Amino acid sequence: MRFIFALVCALFTLSAQAQTSPAAQVECEAANQVLIKTCLAKLAPQAEQDRLNAEAAARAMMKNLDRATGRPEALPAFEQGTKTFRAYRQAHCAWIGKSFAGGSGAGIAELSCRIDLDRNRAEELSRFYMQ
Repeated sequence: MRFIFALVCALFTLSAQAQTSPAAQVECEAANQVLIKTCLAKLAPQAEQDRLNAEAAARAMMKNLDRATGRPEALPAFEQGTKTFRAYRQAHCAWIGKSFAGGSGAGIAELSCRIDLDRNRAEELSRFYMQ
Protein backbone atom coordinates (compact mmCIF):
# COMPACT_ATOMS: atom_id res chain seq x y z
CA MET A 1 0.00 0.00 0.00
CA ARG A 2 2.85 2.39 0.80
CA PHE A 3 4.36 1.64 -2.58
CA ILE A 4 1.16 2.58 -4.39
CA PHE A 5 0.84 5.78 -2.34
CA ALA A 6 4.45 6.70 -3.10
CA LEU A 7 3.94 5.96 -6.78
CA VAL A 8 0.81 8.11 -6.94
CA CYS A 9 2.61 10.97 -5.17
CA ALA A 10 5.57 10.68 -7.56
CA LEU A 11 3.31 10.68 -10.61
CA PHE A 12 1.39 13.69 -9.29
CA THR A 13 4.65 15.57 -8.71
CA LEU A 14 5.95 14.71 -12.18
CA SER A 15 2.73 15.77 -13.86
CA ALA A 16 2.73 19.05 -11.96
CA GLN A 17 6.32 19.73 -13.03
CA ALA A 18 5.62 18.77 -16.63
CA GLN A 19 2.88 21.38 -16.95
CA THR A 20 5.27 24.32 -17.20
CA SER A 21 4.30 25.04 -20.79
CA PRO A 22 1.59 23.56 -22.97
CA ALA A 23 2.54 21.24 -25.78
CA ALA A 24 2.75 23.06 -29.08
CA GLN A 25 0.04 20.91 -30.62
CA VAL A 26 -2.31 21.73 -27.73
CA GLU A 27 -1.46 25.41 -28.05
CA CYS A 28 -2.33 25.23 -31.75
CA GLU A 29 -5.61 23.42 -31.28
CA ALA A 30 -7.68 24.22 -34.34
CA ALA A 31 -10.54 22.90 -36.41
CA ASN A 32 -8.38 21.35 -39.13
CA GLN A 33 -4.85 20.27 -39.95
CA VAL A 34 -4.14 23.22 -42.23
CA LEU A 35 -4.76 25.66 -39.37
CA ILE A 36 -2.71 23.55 -36.96
CA LYS A 37 0.23 23.44 -39.42
CA THR A 38 0.00 27.20 -39.93
CA CYS A 39 0.02 27.81 -36.19
CA LEU A 40 2.96 25.45 -35.61
CA ALA A 41 4.89 27.07 -38.46
CA LYS A 42 4.56 30.38 -36.60
CA LEU A 43 5.69 28.88 -33.27
CA ALA A 44 8.69 26.93 -34.58
CA PRO A 45 11.07 29.82 -35.37
CA GLN A 46 10.56 31.39 -31.93
CA ALA A 47 11.08 28.09 -30.14
CA GLU A 48 14.28 27.49 -32.09
CA GLN A 49 15.51 31.04 -31.46
CA ASP A 50 14.80 30.69 -27.74
CA ARG A 51 16.86 27.48 -27.69
CA LEU A 52 19.69 29.12 -29.62
CA ASN A 53 19.68 32.12 -27.27
CA ALA A 54 19.77 29.87 -24.22
CA GLU A 55 22.61 27.85 -25.74
CA ALA A 56 24.55 31.06 -26.45
CA ALA A 57 24.13 32.25 -22.87
CA ALA A 58 25.16 28.88 -21.44
CA ARG A 59 28.09 28.72 -23.87
CA ALA A 60 29.32 32.14 -22.70
CA MET A 61 28.98 31.03 -19.10
CA MET A 62 31.03 27.88 -19.78
CA LYS A 63 33.67 29.92 -21.60
CA ASN A 64 33.98 32.23 -18.60
CA LEU A 65 34.13 29.27 -16.25
CA ASP A 66 36.94 27.67 -18.25
CA ARG A 67 38.80 30.96 -18.33
CA ALA A 68 38.37 31.47 -14.56
CA THR A 69 39.47 27.96 -13.63
CA GLY A 70 42.20 27.63 -16.24
CA ARG A 71 40.79 24.22 -17.16
CA PRO A 72 39.18 23.94 -20.60
CA GLU A 73 36.60 21.35 -19.59
CA ALA A 74 33.19 22.98 -19.22
CA LEU A 75 32.90 24.43 -22.72
CA PRO A 76 33.86 21.22 -24.58
CA ALA A 77 31.45 19.26 -22.37
CA PHE A 78 28.69 21.75 -23.11
CA GLU A 79 29.39 21.62 -26.85
CA GLN A 80 29.24 17.80 -26.76
CA GLY A 81 25.96 17.97 -24.86
CA THR A 82 24.55 20.41 -27.39
CA LYS A 83 25.63 18.23 -30.30
CA THR A 84 24.09 15.18 -28.64
CA PHE A 85 20.84 17.04 -27.91
CA ARG A 86 20.50 18.10 -31.54
CA ALA A 87 21.05 14.52 -32.73
CA TYR A 88 18.50 13.28 -30.21
CA ARG A 89 16.00 15.94 -31.27
CA GLN A 90 16.38 14.98 -34.91
CA ALA A 91 16.08 11.23 -34.33
CA HIS A 92 13.32 11.42 -31.73
CA CYS A 93 11.08 13.73 -33.72
CA ALA A 94 11.66 11.70 -36.88
CA TRP A 95 10.49 8.65 -34.96
CA ILE A 96 7.41 10.55 -33.75
CA GLY A 97 6.58 11.45 -37.35
CA LYS A 98 7.17 7.87 -38.54
CA SER A 99 4.88 6.56 -35.81
CA PHE A 100 2.00 8.05 -37.80
CA ALA A 101 2.79 5.54 -40.58
CA GLY A 102 2.65 8.13 -43.33
CA GLY A 103 -0.64 9.54 -42.12
CA SER A 104 -1.59 13.14 -42.67
CA GLY A 105 -0.74 14.05 -39.06
CA ALA A 106 2.90 12.96 -39.33
CA GLY A 107 4.23 16.41 -40.24
CA ILE A 108 2.21 18.05 -37.50
CA ALA A 109 3.47 15.57 -34.92
CA GLU A 110 7.10 15.97 -35.99
CA LEU A 111 7.00 19.77 -35.99
CA SER A 112 5.19 19.81 -32.66
CA CYS A 113 7.88 17.52 -31.25
CA ARG A 114 10.68 19.84 -32.40
CA ILE A 115 8.93 22.87 -30.90
CA ASP A 116 8.37 21.11 -27.59
CA LEU A 117 11.96 19.86 -27.37
CA ASP A 118 13.35 23.29 -28.30
CA ARG A 119 11.22 24.94 -25.63
CA ASN A 120 12.19 22.35 -23.04
CA ARG A 121 15.91 22.71 -23.85
CA ALA A 122 15.72 26.50 -23.63
CA GLU A 123 13.91 26.27 -20.31
CA GLU A 124 16.38 23.74 -18.92
CA LEU A 125 19.40 25.80 -19.96
CA SER A 126 17.91 29.05 -18.67
CA ARG A 127 17.31 27.45 -15.27
CA PHE A 128 20.97 26.50 -15.25
CA TYR A 129 22.50 29.82 -16.21
CA MET A 130 19.96 31.98 -14.35
CA GLN A 131 20.93 30.52 -10.96
